[in-house]
Amino acid sequence: MMVWPFNSRRVSRGAPFVVLAAVALPYFIHLGTSSLWDANEAFYAETPREMLESGDYLAPRFNHQLRPQKPPLTYWLVLTSYNLFGVSEFAVRLPGALAALGVIVFTFGIGRALFSPFAGILAAVMIGTTPRFFILARKLPIDILLLFWLTGSAYFFVHALRRPSPSWKSWVPLYLFLGCGFLTKGPVAWVLPGASFSLWLVLTRSFSLSWRRLRPFRGLVLLAATVLPWYALIYRSHGRDYIASFFLKDNLGRFATQSFGPMRGPFYYVPTFFADFFPWSILAVAAAFYFWSERENLRPVGAFQYGFPLVWCAFVFLFFTLSKNKQEYYIAPMYPLLAVLLGGALRRSALIKVTSNLNRPNYPWMCAFFLLLLLFFGLCVFMIILMRSVFPDLFPVLVYLPSAVLLVASFALAWQLIRGNLSGCYGTLSCSIWLLLLLAASIYIPGIEPLRPVKEMCRQIASQSKPEDQVGYYDAALPSMAFYLRRPIFEEFDAESMVQRFRSTRAVFCILTEQDYSYFVGTRDLILYVLDRRPRLITQLHLLLDEESWAEQELLLVSNRPALEPNMKEGRENP
Repeated sequence: MMVWPFNSRRVSRGAPFVVLAAVALPYFIHLGTSSLWDANEAFYAETPREMLESGDYLAPRFNHQLRPQKPPLTYWLVLTSYNLFGVSEFAVRLPGALAALGVIVFTFGIGRALFSPFAGILAAVMIGTTPRFFILARKLPIDILLLFWLTGSAYFFVHALRRPSPSWKSWVPLYLFLGCGFLTKGPVAWVLPGASFSLWLVLTRSFSLSWRRLRPFRGLVLLAATVLPWYALIYRSHGRDYIASFFLKDNLGRFATQSFGPMRGPFYYVPTFFADFFPWSILAVAAAFYFWSERENLRPVGAFQYGFPLVWCAFVFLFFTLSKNKQEYYIAPMYPLLAVLLGGALRRSALIKVTSNLNRPNYPWMCAFFLLLLLFFGLCVFMIILMRSVFPDLFPVLVYLPSAVLLVASFALAWQLIRGNLSGCYGTLSCSIWLLLLLAASIYIPGIEPLRPVKEMCRQIASQSKPEDQVGYYDAALPSMAFYLRRPIFEEFDAESMVQRFRSTRAVFCILTEQDYSYFVGTRDLILYVLDRRPRLITQLHLLLDEESWAEQELLLVSNRPALEPNMKEGRENP
């Protein structure tokens, strides 16, 4: 991935295409290799599969029960992918990969419109090499699609205001993207951009300009035409309870209560931001110092260039900070616009240094890169521990390869810092992260598949169970079982209810952890037969570092009936 000097005056016509294609490459590698990620990805795989099976495309269902938590657009897009490519993991993930590509392209477009094509390239590379963004594209179809609609709406808003005269080419796509965002995840798709747009217009007193160029009345008609038909049809079919559950419970309830997740304090998003937007979050601190030092020079020309992205990022961060329910990926909508800010600031600081003939280095930026150098050295050691824990049987060269990349990047950063080369530091950082994402997509994500045994256990259940048998999981959050078994499953979280299931006259096949299995056969004195036992991917750091707890986290496939295969063990015995 080529990186030009920041003070370069020209960007060739084909350069953005080459860079954006390279940045997007890891997002399309091995899309269908790994099984579904529990729990969220499973919902967006199984629900459209049930739509395809039933022919009912109106009301989303999961596990053959109504699922009013989310609007239907994500399901429809995956359903379209199913119709084109068949029901598979690849078809589930393709819309997310395309949405990620769209976010990268829109980020480039916003940077180009506000600053320059070069700043747009810098911003696109930053968002494309953000690990959290990569994870969203791989695991959470609904959130990467929401990010696509939001970033697109910001792009068309910028273009609408920068055009010399009103044009439907800007305001029509703007309202279409807002409408599609609403059909993806509901009111938040209007609250975030709408409040950000309005707040910026209030602060800059630009209402008269925006009124002419944004066509708000026509836009409202277009929004209504996009959103209302589905709600009218769903109301006619299922009444107000379906819609009320979505607006009051899944939207207002998530914002106003903690019932949907763990309790997290008001400063939860501060460390989350630094971790999820790493490594660019470190440069954001340098950018803050840079903006403060240049505040007088930026004021005449930067109200829109810097002001609008800054207002967007600040509102997203504060809005979700006020929310009672907090998830790490909620603040992801700020990352594309923050990348644009950073790209513009890096480009401007380099140009000012050249045009003013300053010999001193850009101290805030260089300090940030020096901190990243130290962090990369620390990550070298951490990655060795992590890789040896997750991949104990992997070829040694591959175990140490990520640490080698980080180590080489650290030395390269040190050399560029000694030279005072800002563009060299950026190029080293972006290329090293891009290479790590490429390795993750090519080698390590497929490599952890043996630690994700649900798909294989479902094959065993399908071969041994009858249609009247009960199949499901206990307290392990494995909804992908419904996708792989193509039948309803039970999702049990209450121990007493699970005991009653095991004691029933019907055959039960259940996936649970070793710890829960020990409870049922020990404390509750049940007779259970272990049909399969496999290690499980551990993602919590404290559990990963505690090897003694790994056995308790293993997944077991058990039944209250003996299997036909030999060597199956009764629960009263030591397996």
